[in-house]
Amino acid sequence: MRKEIMVGTLLLLPLLATAGDFTPLAVKPGLWEATVNTKMQLSEAMLANIPADRRAQMEAMMAGRMGQPTVVKSCLTKDSLSKALNFGATDQRKNCQYNLVNSTSTRQQVEIACTTDKGKLTGNMTFDALSPESGRVIMQMSQDNGTKIDITINTRYLGPDCGDVKPR
Repeated sequence: MRKEIMVGTLLLLPLLATAGDFTPLAVKPGLWEATVNTKMQLSEAMLANIPADRRAQMEAMMAGRMGQPTVVKSCLTKDSLSKALNFGATDQRKNCQYNLVNSTSTRQQVEIACTTDKGKLTGNMTFDALSPESGRVIMQMSQDNGTKIDITINTRYLGPDCGDVKPR
């Protein structure tokens, strides 16, 4: 799964609702910054099919690329925080299902199931509103080939003016 798609999906999490009992998160509208840390563990079956020299090169690339935090900005409006998001229109993958499991003013839990050309990808995301100005997302995904992806996102409110960052 490409990191950009994952980050985009995670930034939309506070807006997600697929159940009738959706409760918006108690966070401030405005400009937010998210620091994304990703760890990927390839399955042993997948690694076994890669020659040793290419395996070492691949592991080094993943450690460098995936081991570095990514910082992105997002603009959340009062309107976007109060509505359910239609992932059918915005999800770049168009092959993922999102099921809102729990929604309170301080926590949203979502189950995810995606079908890709390489098999199924399933997992869960939890967004905790630690305060009206900070939050944390924990995402744990697994592919049916055994590959695991763990993502932690720490968010912080930057202010009410989004500047040139487009609203979500």
